[in-house]
Amino acid sequence: MTHAEMRRMFGGDRRLAMFGFTVETITLLLLPMVTTKKEALGSMGNDAPLACLSQYMPLIYSYFKQLFAQVTNPPIDPFREKIVMSLACPIGPEANILESSELQCNRLYLEQPILSVNDLQVIVDCKYKNWRTCVIDVTYPVEKGARGMLSTIDRVAGAACQAAKDGYQLIVLSDRKAGPERVPVSPLLVLGATHHHLIEERQRMKVGLIVETGEAREVHQMCVLLGFGADAICPYMVFEIMAALREEKVLDETFTDKVIFTNYVAAMSRGIAKVMAKMGISTLQSYKGAQIFEAVGLNHEVIDKCFKGTASRLDGVTFKMLADEALCRHRLSYNLRECDTYVLPNPGYYHWRKGGEKHINDPDNIASLQAAARTNSKNAYERFVASSMTTIRECTLRGQLTMVESQTPVDISEVEPASEIVKRFCTGAMSFGSISYETHTTLAIAMNRVGGKSNTGEGGENSERFVIEDPKNIKRSAIKQVASGRFGVTATYLANADEIQIKMAQGAKPGEGGELPGHKVSEDIAKTRHSVPGVGLISPPPHHDIYSIEDLAELIYDLKSANPAARISVKLVSEVGVGVVASGVAKGKAEHITISGHDGGTGASSWTGIKFAGLPWELGLSETHQTLTLNNLRSRVVLQVDGQIRTGFDVLVGAILGADEFGFSTAPLIALGCIMMRKCHLNTCPVGIATQDPELRKKFEGQPEHVINYLFLLAEEVRGYMAKLGVRKFNDLIGQTQYLKLRDDLPPKTKLLNFARILLHAQDLRPNTNILGGSVAQDFELSTRMEEGIIAQCMDVIDGKTDRVHIQADIMNNCRTFGATLSYHIAKKHLDAGLPDNSIQLDLKGSAGQSFAAFLSKGVHITLEGDANDYVGKGLSGGELTIYPPKGMPEEFHSEDNIIVGNVCLYGATSGRAMIRGQAAERFCVRNSGATAVIEGVGDHCCEYMTGGRVLILGPTGRNFAAGMSGGIAYVYSEVAEDFQKKCNMEMVDLLPMEKEEDIMFVEALLREFSEKTGSLVALRILDNWPESVKKFTKVFPYEYRRALRQLAEAEFKKKQLEKKKEAKEESDEEPDVLDIEDSITDPEKEKKVLVKLDKMRGFLQYDREKIMYRSAAERMKDWNEIYNHKLVKKGLRRQAARCMECGTPMCQSTTGCPLGNIIPKWNDLVYKGLWEEALDHLLQTNNFPEFTGRVCPAPCEGACVLGIINPPVTIKNIECAIIDHGFEMGWVHPEPPLRRTGKKVAIVGGGPAGMAAAAQLNKAGHTAVVLERNDRIGGLLQYGIPTMKLDKGVVARRVKLLEDEGVMFVTNCNVGVDVKPKELLSEYDAVILCTGASWPRDLPIPGRKLEGIHFAMEFLETWQKKQMGNDIDETRLSAKDRDVIVIGGGDTGNDCIGTSLRHGARSVTAFEILPRPPDSRASDNPWPEWPKVFRVDYGHEEVKHKFGADPRHYSIMSKEFLSDDSGRVSGVRTVRVEWVKDDEGRWQLKEQPDTEQVFKADLVILAMGFLGPEADLIKQMELEQDPRSNVKTPPGKYNTSLPGVFAAGDCRRGQSLIVWAISEGRQVARQVDEFLSDGLTMLPSEGGIIRIPAMGEKKAWDPLEDYEIPV
Repeated sequence: MTHAEMRRMFGGDRRLAMFGFTVETITLLLLPMVTTKKEALGSMGNDAPLACLSQYMPLIYSYFKQLFAQVTNPPIDPFREKIVMSLACPIGPEANILESSELQCNRLYLEQPILSVNDLQVIVDCKYKNWRTCVIDVTYPVEKGARGMLSTIDRVAGAACQAAKDGYQLIVLSDRKAGPERVPVSPLLVLGATHHHLIEERQRMKVGLIVETGEAREVHQMCVLLGFGADAICPYMVFEIMAALREEKVLDETFTDKVIFTNYVAAMSRGIAKVMAKMGISTLQSYKGAQIFEAVGLNHEVIDKCFKGTASRLDGVTFKMLADEALCRHRLSYNLRECDTYVLPNPGYYHWRKGGEKHINDPDNIASLQAAARTNSKNAYERFVASSMTTIRECTLRGQLTMVESQTPVDISEVEPASEIVKRFCTGAMSFGSISYETHTTLAIAMNRVGGKSNTGEGGENSERFVIEDPKNIKRSAIKQVASGRFGVTATYLANADEIQIKMAQGAKPGEGGELPGHKVSEDIAKTRHSVPGVGLISPPPHHDIYSIEDLAELIYDLKSANPAARISVKLVSEVGVGVVASGVAKGKAEHITISGHDGGTGASSWTGIKFAGLPWELGLSETHQTLTLNNLRSRVVLQVDGQIRTGFDVLVGAILGADEFGFSTAPLIALGCIMMRKCHLNTCPVGIATQDPELRKKFEGQPEHVINYLFLLAEEVRGYMAKLGVRKFNDLIGQTQYLKLRDDLPPKTKLLNFARILLHAQDLRPNTNILGGSVAQDFELSTRMEEGIIAQCMDVIDGKTDRVHIQADIMNNCRTFGATLSYHIAKKHLDAGLPDNSIQLDLKGSAGQSFAAFLSKGVHITLEGDANDYVGKGLSGGELTIYPPKGMPEEFHSEDNIIVGNVCLYGATSGRAMIRGQAAERFCVRNSGATAVIEGVGDHCCEYMTGGRVLILGPTGRNFAAGMSGGIAYVYSEVAEDFQKKCNMEMVDLLPMEKEEDIMFVEALLREFSEKTGSLVALRILDNWPESVKKFTKVFPYEYRRALRQLAEAEFKKKQLEKKKEAKEESDEEPDVLDIEDSITDPEKEKKVLVKLDKMRGFLQYDREKIMYRSAAERMKDWNEIYNHKLVKKGLRRQAARCMECGTPMCQSTTGCPLGNIIPKWNDLVYKGLWEEALDHLLQTNNFPEFTGRVCPAPCEGACVLGIINPPVTIKNIECAIIDHGFEMGWVHPEPPLRRTGKKVAIVGGGPAGMAAAAQLNKAGHTAVVLERNDRIGGLLQYGIPTMKLDKGVVARRVKLLEDEGVMFVTNCNVGVDVKPKELLSEYDAVILCTGASWPRDLPIPGRKLEGIHFAMEFLETWQKKQMGNDIDETRLSAKDRDVIVIGGGDTGNDCIGTSLRHGARSVTAFEILPRPPDSRASDNPWPEWPKVFRVDYGHEEVKHKFGADPRHYSIMSKEFLSDDSGRVSGVRTVRVEWVKDDEGRWQLKEQPDTEQVFKADLVILAMGFLGPEADLIKQMELEQDPRSNVKTPPGKYNTSLPGVFAAGDCRRGQSLIVWAISEGRQVARQVDEFLSDGLTMLPSEGGIIRIPAMGEKKAWDPLEDYEIPV
């Protein structure tokens, strides 16, 4: 193919689109992997459609969701516990594992499964020991069509089996031959089928399977390939792409092929290990072929052939549909009708793109929800529901369902009130740390007011919030979450809960932990989480005290003991089998279970976890409800569901599928101002929600009322549904699936899904079972515990009646969680302060049960003579604990050699002291954040994730000591220091000798205390040899902690120094001028260096918007040159581009933003990076004429810019104009005639922007486009309606010439309807497009209207433009020279008339506007992202003010009469001031103000009041239907008129509008016309520049092979 044929598809490699690569794939996923050696992070969850619902041809990997461990077994932390992880695998023939022989070694050993291209070639060429490798092609000829897929799968499986029988050791499944003539079958399909076929034929153990593919590139895709049988994978396209990016200077030259491979493998290895660890699998050998996935939406025929044994509960997509989609991708890549692809496709799988994949949280939904929440408007909420339901139907399983309305509905007044329904609502677990303090407390206040519950998340909560100061503003969260991080989980925290939630998994990243980076750990967060500011915090996966169902049951009991009044909840995530897990949880005595969907939000996670782990809550909830009912457990637990719930419909479906309560996370955040930036992990949230930056937190404007309004509006929506269903009580909805059915209007792809399992009525499984959640109480048997008697004896101390109590008792190992309920009573009364030291002294003897002294409060000192089980001192909260062996043990008994306490002791301890004589088992002091502990020996993983406190270990340690330890200090005594060093995880800590005096004194004092309290002989021996024994201590000091302590000390020192300077400093009245760093630079070379260092991440805060866009008024008003200061604007353009935040949901492309869907964030980023040609490609993908819009568009994109919420918006328009002008200057924009002509002719009536755009697009498609223009030049409004100083006519001529050179035909002075009759057009052309514009001007019919000197604006502007362009025309009657000019009307046209009049030499210029003066900033009824109706000063106003001293505009003024001179010419205008007032129905009415009449002198009046619609003559001749506004009528969203073959676009169809809308209309009408002329198929892009071939069932059933041209 020539370059012209290929166009520019990311370097011209068309295989990229064929293999499903997108811009996001490369920039969002692959580039970060290669540059950082890590997976890219995302945030705010996954709100895109499931693969089985997507109309954008997702690859088959997307149909698979990763399974994960929850309750049944623990996930692993693959990074902190990597000593157990391995990706190493031998591949090739496997000998009999029951027989030891040399054959066991005859295999190829790979350290990890990713092969480079060279690696694979070496393997293929290798003949060592007669090894042979068989390469099998997995592509097929395109002429086979959809039928080729299945036959290729069978061919490959058969060939592989024969190769195994023929003695080949390795088989390579390769799609290298894919190209114009050959279609690749997804290697996953071929691999799965081959793997199972070999197993069935007993040949699998004989060979290794290697996949050579251009398709797989992401972590999830590699995991799926490995999970379904791949032994190794060579993703050759990844390496080719990165090499190409290096050539294009996107990557620098240091990224050699070796570096690229090494970095990619490092990132991929981390990602694969993380996915394996979710399931608790530590070795790749165990993961390979294990099929740890569930398929969502794959038909059983696909499963049975390729993925046998994999769960696929919904059925769904067949081989035929998969083949059709593969052929669609191939067609997009190689079809010779492709004509308008400048950049790689980007349908927006991750971030919303206009015209692309749907997202639940799209701009319309966000804007309408915020409007409803802030105004409490039912109308606004209804708009939100209508918009949301569209995306819910596109994206979710529940959206495929509809209600079965009752034949006997009830009156809504009989339905349960909204005030009761909202009590079922909770906000999701969003931690203080992931969101700001202001957001966290606002949510709590809102939920407390409505009677619902807010959730702390795992980040803890300041105890100050537990104190109720204002009953209307209670900041205490009702739900306290307990996660593996144990951040701030104290006795006080638990005592102040109505519900305690155990986080087993998180919807957005199940099976994973999390990490709060140090820059987000502020002083407040550090205080709440019991850590140090600036030190990062790790939240591990749930694998410490939740190893199994028994451990979970113990934790449930622990928490119930810690707060008997609280409801204990367990949070699970939807996956296959979650119903059985939930049954176990219910039997473990949980009182509440939350089922989260896969699409929940998160502050940060890898995209792999966000997109591909977990399942929709509809599946998990229905399974859980059904399984609990089947086991008669449903009545014991309350079920909650969460995951992208936002409308009453969502709530209703949740209830019908079995939920009692509902969690909301994203929607309340949006109500408070969240705009789905998806940059939460960067700490740059511009609205102060997901940030800890003090400056950004000031931007938070959310109020509790916003959330309250939203929840009540939603509850009323629920009531409306209930009334239609005939249901009065909410409880009567729960589990009643008869109220749901499938929609009748499902798309063909969705019709294949089977919802029978979801809609199964649970009580059909077990009739007459009680399903009222929580109606049967769980019995914890707390009243029978030994502790109850102890508590009774201690109450006088707790109540302050006595000072101390000393109790002695025996304890047995069936006495669990001793001390927790005692601590509850103390914490409830005294909060964190607890009691004075040793107020309660308990001396116990015996063997204590699990969780001994858990959450022990300050003031309680327990001494145990004996031993204890697991979890001793869990969550220690200030109490003191001493444990030693029974006295009188034999002399040969050595405490230091014996385990006295079990696993996971002092887990999550926050304060207090523990002296334990003897050894602990594994995981001692995990997540200790403040306690001091002494012990004589520990097992593996000691001090893991520790963030504070001190630990003194006087004996041996296990492996992996200090993994993830970011704070606190450990002192370890070892006879041989090297022994300990080998066992220590050195990634985050330094090992130092104990040399500082403060350390020596501290350890000595602690040893003496330990010896005195426990009688430790080990401590005594060390002290006897003091200070010589000091040399045998190693100080374990975390790097981050050390740095943070140093910074705190420096900050304190600087603070004191500043205070001293302040005292000594003499007062001064003047302050020196301080220049901005960039303003102070005068040296161009220095400026260049500063620009290189521009901060893109925080540019929106650091850089101001460019204010000077025009030449000075004094200069420009004297000429007709363009008003823009192009040179100055371009100079600062990179800085301006750095202000763009690259929003995850770019409002600049939304309904209120750019009608074209310009890819603004992308080309802003490319300009910032200096990649101008790539920026031009992205610009031209959506806009044919950016040189026009960049000059004259009022920029609705800037009005919708997210930055505009807090600062002036990005200068989008200037950047757009600079890109295209630079493109012309560099010669990058040149004629590109179509390679082929279709023979079809299209007449386009009207040569304005809509007609030009339609012609340009149709010409690209190969049709002959003929533009018929009644004026003497092409351009319409561009040529004659916009003055030269605003749009140089050379710019228009340049574009017209370019279009002519490309093949567009222009016919001027052709008035269709007069010179050419419509019938002639219809007979001569294959299609006709009307782009006649809205040229019927609005008049002002008041007395004197017929006087001479009163003209319409377009007449005035056109006359002068023609005169300027050399037309022989008498302009004197329309000249403003030496005249008093009055312009009636505002807007751009009025301003252009002002500027033109001034340049004519007008004596005076005045403008009238009947509306009031707009406010300087947005009014409350004009919320973002609507077009800001604010006061603006444009070029004409500024020029008049410069010349005459005042702004020309008069507001709230109405013209009453045109006054005449003696000759019949206008001499003035009589006016009156008006006032706008609302009538009783809220409608604005005009009211004249008395005694305000005024006469303005005028001898030229210009009417610039807009247009009423298109001229009617041609429409009537063609007998076209019109809408009520007289525009040409077309179906919604379509451009075909009532006359077949005739289309309409632009202002004649939509009414008076912007040029950018006209271009958009022209592009889209061209697409529909091309579709019309090409039997339903078009390769022209839709909105947002996205080319989309219709999915099956849309428009017409088509064979993807039809019209397929095979290049020779």
